[in-house]
Amino acid sequence: MHLKSLTLKGFKSFAQPTTFALEPGVTCIVGPNGSGKSNVVDALAWVMGEQGAKTLRGGKMEDVIFAGTSTRGPLGRAEVQLTIDNSDGALPIEYSEVTISRTLFRNGTSEYAINGASCRLLDVQELLSDSGLGREMHVIVGQGRLDSVLQASPEDRRGFVEEAAGILKHRRRKEKTLRKLEAMEANLTRLSDLAGELRRQLKPLGKQAEIAREAATIAAVVRDAKARLFADELVGLRAQLADHARTEQERSAERLVLQDQSEQLKLRIDALEAQQRSEAVDAARAVAFGLERVQERLRGLFSLAGQRLALLEDDGTLGIEVATVSQAAIDEARAEIDEISAGLGGAQDAAEAAARDVMRARAELDALDSDIAAQSALVSAHDMRITKLRGAADAAASRLEAVRAGVERQQRALDAALARRAEAEEALAGVDPELVTEGSSAEHAAAYERAQRDATAAENEVGAIRERLHAAERERESLTAQTAALGRALDVRNAAAEMIAVGGAGIRGLVGDAVKVRSGYEAAIAAALGALAEGLLVDDIDAGIAAARAARDADLGRLDITIADVEAGAPAAAIPEGAIAAAEVVTAPAGILGILARVLIVDDLDSAHAVRRRIIDVPDAATTIVTRAGERLTSYTIHAGSGAGRSRLELAAERDAAAERLAEITVVADSLREALSDAQTTWNDARARTKDALQSLREHDAALAAHTEQVNRATVRHEAAVAECERLEAGLAQASSAVADAERAARVANDAFEGAQQAPRPILDASARDGLLDALESARDREMRARLDVETLRERVRAGEGRVDQLVRQRERERAAAAEAARRAVIRRAQRALAAEVADALPPVLDSVDRSVTQARVELQLAEQARTALTAELTSLRAEEATVRERLGRLTESVHGLELQMHEKRLHVTSLLDRVRSELSLDEHILVAEYGPDVPLPPDEGEEGVAYDRAAQRKRLQDAERKLGQLGRVNPLALEEYAALEQRHAFLTEQLADLVQTRSDLQTIIAELDERMQAIFLAAFEDTRVAFGEVFPILFPGGSGSISLTDPDNPLTTGIEVSVRPVGKKIERLSLLSGGERSLAAVALLTAIFMARPSPFYILDEVEAALDDANLGRLLGVFEKLRASSQLIVITHQKRTMEIADALYGVSMRQDGVSAVVGQRVRERADA
Repeated sequence: MHLKSLTLKGFKSFAQPTTFALEPGVTCIVGPNGSGKSNVVDALAWVMGEQGAKTLRGGKMEDVIFAGTSTRGPLGRAEVQLTIDNSDGALPIEYSEVTISRTLFRNGTSEYAINGASCRLLDVQELLSDSGLGREMHVIVGQGRLDSVLQASPEDRRGFVEEAAGILKHRRRKEKTLRKLEAMEANLTRLSDLAGELRRQLKPLGKQAEIAREAATIAAVVRDAKARLFADELVGLRAQLADHARTEQERSAERLVLQDQSEQLKLRIDALEAQQRSEAVDAARAVAFGLERVQERLRGLFSLAGQRLALLEDDGTLGIEVATVSQAAIDEARAEIDEISAGLGGAQDAAEAAARDVMRARAELDALDSDIAAQSALVSAHDMRITKLRGAADAAASRLEAVRAGVERQQRALDAALARRAEAEEALAGVDPELVTEGSSAEHAAAYERAQRDATAAENEVGAIRERLHAAERERESLTAQTAALGRALDVRNAAAEMIAVGGAGIRGLVGDAVKVRSGYEAAIAAALGALAEGLLVDDIDAGIAAARAARDADLGRLDITIADVEAGAPAAAIPEGAIAAAEVVTAPAGILGILARVLIVDDLDSAHAVRRRIIDVPDAATTIVTRAGERLTSYTIHAGSGAGRSRLELAAERDAAAERLAEITVVADSLREALSDAQTTWNDARARTKDALQSLREHDAALAAHTEQVNRATVRHEAAVAECERLEAGLAQASSAVADAERAARVANDAFEGAQQAPRPILDASARDGLLDALESARDREMRARLDVETLRERVRAGEGRVDQLVRQRERERAAAAEAARRAVIRRAQRALAAEVADALPPVLDSVDRSVTQARVELQLAEQARTALTAELTSLRAEEATVRERLGRLTESVHGLELQMHEKRLHVTSLLDRVRSELSLDEHILVAEYGPDVPLPPDEGEEGVAYDRAAQRKRLQDAERKLGQLGRVNPLALEEYAALEQRHAFLTEQLADLVQTRSDLQTIIAELDERMQAIFLAAFEDTRVAFGEVFPILFPGGSGSISLTDPDNPLTTGIEVSVRPVGKKIERLSLLSGGERSLAAVALLTAIFMARPSPFYILDEVEAALDDANLGRLLGVFEKLRASSQLIVITHQKRTMEIADALYGVSMRQDGVSAVVGQRVRERADA
C-alpha cells in the first residue's frame, strides 16, 4: 500500500487543479520559502480528516480555501483528492485503488467521499485506522512537530505508540461501549423505578374497576330517563313551532296588501319628482350664467386690446449691434500659426536623429550582452551537467536496488490479485447488471455553484457596505468631536470677548470672525495680524476710544482694537516673483486690509530672505514678509520657531471644514444604511437559494449513487480485479526486464560523470560593458531634449489654432445677434395691427350680448314659478304615503316578533338535539320513535302497559343520579386501564431481565478490550524500545538513550518517558539539548515507532533543517532503512536529501500568488 496521487483544487495557494503523481520510495518536494510546499503537507492531513484549524496553520477552517490575490479573485470551495494503491489489501475495502476526497465550501459545508460515494468523517477515520493512521496523524511530521514531540507529556507520547499500533480503534470501541453502558445504567434505573411504580398502581386500580362496573348499571337507567324526558320536550317544541308558522302566514298576507298600496303612492311621487327635476329651470339658469360669462370675457378682451395698443407704440428705434472681431485679427492669428509650424519640421528631424543614435547604442549593448549571456550559459551548463551526472549516478544505483525489491513486491501482489479475481468472477456469475441512467448531475452542480457564487458575492457586498458604513460612522463621530473641540477652543474668554458680551455702539465682533482667508494661508495671515487676530473690531475711531475706556474701567486686561471703516493704505509698490500680497488672499473690512497692505506672503524662510534682498532698496516697498508656515520677517525682527498654538483664524477655518465634511459624511452614512438593508435582503435570498440548490444536489447525488451502487457493485469488483491482475502482470514483466536496464544505466551514469569531471570549465569576461552603457545613457539624454523641443512647438501650434477658432465663433455670434434684432421689430408691428382690429370690432358685439342677457333672466323666472306648484302636490302625496308606511311598519314589527319567537324555539330545538347527540348519541327520529311520550315503559322497568308520566320519569332520573353520586368519583376506563397496566408490568419485568443481562455482556466486552489493548500496547512498546535502542546509536554515536513507562503497574494509563544523553554530556532534562540534538532525539523516537509498527507512508516537513552535514548523513541513513518498508514524502531544502529521492517536485510561487508545480522522476531522467 502506498500513496499513488494527490490532487489539490482551490486548496490554499493551489488555485489551479494540481496533481502530484507519487511513487514508492522517497519523493522530495523542494522550492523557495513561501512557495507553498508545506501546503502539500496540510492538504494530506486535511483530506485524511484533520479537524484542527490551528494544526493547518489557520485561524478557521475556511482559511484553507484560496482567498484570492490582487490579480485573481477568491474561490468558493477547496477540494483535495488522495488516491491510495491498495493492491496489497491493507485497507479493509474491496478495491485495489481507493480515492478519498474532501470538499469544503465557503459557507462552511463540508463533504467527504470514498471512491466518489458520499460518506462521513467517521467512515474515513475507521478506514485509515486499520493501517496505523489515526487522529494524532503521527505519520505527518510537520514544521515544529519535532520539538513538540519532546515537549509532549508522557501521555501524549503514549498516544503516538497507540496510533501506530492500531489501538485507537479499540479505544473508540471501548469509549462507545462505555457510553452505551452509562446510558443503559440510566435506563436500567429508570426501568426498575417504573416497574415498582406499576406494582404500586395495580391494587388501587383494581378497586376502581369494581366501582366502574356498578356505575355502568346505574348509568343505563340515567340514559333511559333522560331520553324519555328529552323526547317529551322535543315533541312539545315541534307543536309550538307549527302554531307559530300558521300565524306568521296570515300576517304576511296582510303585509303584502299594504306594501302594494305603498308602492302605488311611491310611483306617483316619483313621477312628480321627475317633473320637478325637469331640466328647464337648469337650462334657463345655465343659459343666463353662460351669457353673463361671455359678457365679462368680451369686456375684458376690449380692455386688453386697448392696453396692447398702448404698449406696442413703435418709437422707431432698434438696437444696433457693434462688431468687435475683424477678419484682420483672424488672419493675423493664422499667420502666427504658420510661422510656428515652419520651425516644427527641423525639431522633428533632430529628434529622429537622436532616436537613431539611441537604437545604435542599444544594438551594440545588446550584442555584447548576448556574448556575455552565451559565456555565462556555457559556465552554468558545465556546472549543471556535473551536478546532474552525479545525481544520475547515485539515482541509478538506488534505482537498481529498488527495481530488484520491486520484482519481489510485484510477484507477491500478483498472487494476491489472482485470488481476488477468482472470487470476483464467482460473485459476478450470480449478478445480472442493469443499465443505470445518470441524471442531470452537471446541471445540479452548476445550479449550486451559481447559487453559491451569488451568495458569496452578496455576502461580500454586505461586508463591503458594512465596512464603509462603519468607516463613515467613525469619521462622523470623529468630525463631531473635532467640531465641538474646535468650537470650545474658539470660545475663549478674553477682553475682546467680554466687550462683545457687554455690547456697545459700534462694536462689530472679533477680528478673526470678520476675516475670510483663502485655504492654505491661515497661518500666514495669523502671523501678519499677530495679536490683532484675537482683538476687537469696531466701526470707527470713536467707537474704538469708547471701547478702550470701557475695558480700562472694567479692568478687563489688555485689549487690541481694529478700526473697520477707514481707508485702506496704498499697497506695496512692487511685488517680486515668488511673493503674493496678503490683501489678495483675504476678504475683510477696509481697516484690516490696510493693516495687510504692506505685507507679502512667500512659501518659506529662504524665499522670504531672497524677496527681502530684492525689495530692500525699492521705495514704498513692503515692510513685512510672512511665510505660509506662520514665520514673520521685518526690517528689524524675525519671528520663527515651532510649538506655539494655532491662531484663531486657523482654528475657525479647520472648524468650518470639519462642519462641511460632517454634513457630507452624514448624507453618505444614510445612503449606506439603505444600501446595507437592500444588500442584506439580497444576501438572505441568495443564501436560501444556495441551501435549496445544495439540498437538491445532495438528493440527486444520493439517489444516483444508491442506484448505481446496487447495480454496479459486482461489475466494479470484477473489472477492478481483472485490471489489477493485468496491471500487475505487466508491471512484473516490466520490473523483471528493468533489472538489466538498471544495471546498464548505472554503468553508463558512472562513466558519464567521470568524463564530465575531466572537461575544462569555460571563462566569463564582461569588462567592456560599462563603456557601452555610458554611451547609451548619453544618447538617451539627447533624444529626450529633442523630443521636449518638438512637443513645445506642437503645444504652441495647438494654442494658436484654438485662438483662431474662438475668434471665428465670436464673429458669427455678433452677426446672428444683429439679425435677431431686426426680426423682433417686424413682430412688434404685426402685433399692434392685430390689437387695433380687435378694438374696432368689439363695441357692436357687446351691445348684442347685453340684450341676450336680459331675455335669459326673464325666462329663468317663469321656469322657477312652475316648479313651485309641483312642490305643493308632492307634499300632500308624501303625507299619505307616510301613513301607509306607518301601518306597514307596525305589521312588519309584529311579523318580526313572531319570527324571533320561532327562531328562539328553533334554537331551543337545536340545543336540545345537540344535548341528545352529545349525551345520548341518538338522532331525532330514533329518539321520538323509541322514547317518545306515546311509547309505554318496558316491562322490566314498570307495570306492563303503563303510559308515559313526565313526573315519574323525572323522579326516576333524580334517584339514579343520586345513587351515581353516592359512588363518588368513577374512573370509566378503570377496567381497560387495569388490564393494560397488568400486561405492561409483565412486559417491563421481561425487559428488566434483558437489560441486566446486556449490562453483564457489555462489562465483559470492556474487560476483553482492556486486555487486548494492554497486550497490543505492551508488545508495541517493547518493539519500539528495542527499535529506539537500534536507532539512537546511529544518530548519537557514543551516546545513550532509552524509553520507559512512567507507571508500569497500570499499562492502560501509563505514559512514556524519554531519556537522552549525548556523548560527553550529562543532561537531566530534554530542554537542555541543542536545537540539532532535539531534532535528532525526536527523529529517533519517531523512527523507532515507525520501525516497530510500520505505516505505509510517512510525510516529513523539513525535519533536517537544524542539522549539520554530519548529522544529516546519519539521518539519511535512517531514511534508507525506512524506505525499504514505507513510502517517504519529504519537504526539504537540503541537496543531499534530494540526492536520495526517487522523484522530485519543485514548487514555486507565480507573480499572481498561485503555486505552480514541476515534477521529475529521477529514475526516468537517469535512464534518459
